[in-house]
Amino acid sequence: MKKLTLTVIMIMSLAAAVATENLTLSFFQTSTDNLFQTSFPEKDQVSSLSFSFDKSFAPFSFFTEGGYSYLYQNTNVSYYAQDLGLDYIHAFSEKTAFYASAKVGGALYRVDYSDFNYLNFGVIGAVKSYLTPASIMKLNTTFYYRSYGYSVFDYYSLLAALSLDKYFQSRTTLQAEVNWGYKHYVHPFVPEPTAMDEPVEYRRGWRRGPGSGYMWSSDPAAAEAIGPGQGIQISSLSGLIAQGLGDRVGLRLSGVRQWTLSGENPFSTVAEFYMVENPTYDLFSWNGYALSGQLTVEAPWNTQVKMGYTRSVKEFPGIEAMDLEGETLDMLRRDTRDQWDARLEKNFPAFSVFLSYSYVNNHSNDPLFDWRGHFLGVGLEWLLNWGGTK
Repeated sequence: MKKLTLTVIMIMSLAAAVATENLTLSFFQTSTDNLFQTSFPEKDQVSSLSFSFDKSFAPFSFFTEGGYSYLYQNTNVSYYAQDLGLDYIHAFSEKTAFYASAKVGGALYRVDYSDFNYLNFGVIGAVKSYLTPASIMKLNTTFYYRSYGYSVFDYYSLLAALSLDKYFQSRTTLQAEVNWGYKHYVHPFVPEPTAMDEPVEYRRGWRRGPGSGYMWSSDPAAAEAIGPGQGIQISSLSGLIAQGLGDRVGLRLSGVRQWTLSGENPFSTVAEFYMVENPTYDLFSWNGYALSGQLTVEAPWNTQVKMGYTRSVKEFPGIEAMDLEGETLDMLRRDTRDQWDARLEKNFPAFSVFLSYSYVNNHSNDPLFDWRGHFLGVGLEWLLNWGGTK
């Protein structure tokens, strides 16, 4: 049923393309030496082809976006994702406007990762108001419901954010934001007891992949969920300061501090995949902080250079650190990450090309997730416009 529904969404999206006003086509080719981001490195390359377009029917606007990502070594992680929806904008006055959006979509993976297949429904509402000519207040609320191939992942979530932006003649921008979120797992379960001699890879939620790394296993003991229904409540504070240094250089510093107010992860392990969405790891899976800085240089010939650094410290409530034998270390998993990023972009009248590189050093008290990785990417983005609003 999920495959049929997503196919219908794809057909509707393609049928609407003939009436589109803005069409963006993108191609990204990336390479990494640690696809599954664990201490067992797995090399792979990812080719991603995506598109997005919209059509205005004032005050509404139809939009859709989709993309296919192909992995060369771990082909079973290849997937297609598609969303479509409607936007609505209403101006209450010259200073205040209301925005609303509703969308449906989903993703399809190959058979080994069909647990990650999902259908998604989302509603967004926002109010934006100019308090003064140089200050803006924004209130955003978002509701999502997502149904997965493996029902233990099913959830609904609600996010709310209140932010204030302030601009100064000195080319300084300040931003402060407070967030609150709630995520409820709809179908958690208590798995059947398992034999003590069960392979440790399954108890940890992973199995050996085709190379030296670990891959996801949908064995019930691997994705252990507890309780008849479980919710996680979070809150965060974030801030940003951006400063223009002359006409061609900009500096941005930002930080976020997040707390888990109630609840904890219902799974026995959480993990990240590179460029592949993973339902065990998201905004609700951690608490801690992150600090980042970025330098942007507008170089000659419409070329832009960005260099950045981010340090984060995250703890995962409900997730115990384990040794490589699968035995608990009697402490919560805690990761400290250093990440360096560089990006070179060249803009032409109708398209842009870019080259990016990232290096990540993730220290963890769980040895499986103590890893380093290099990520190199090249890309092309092409914008076509037939009189619509860019």
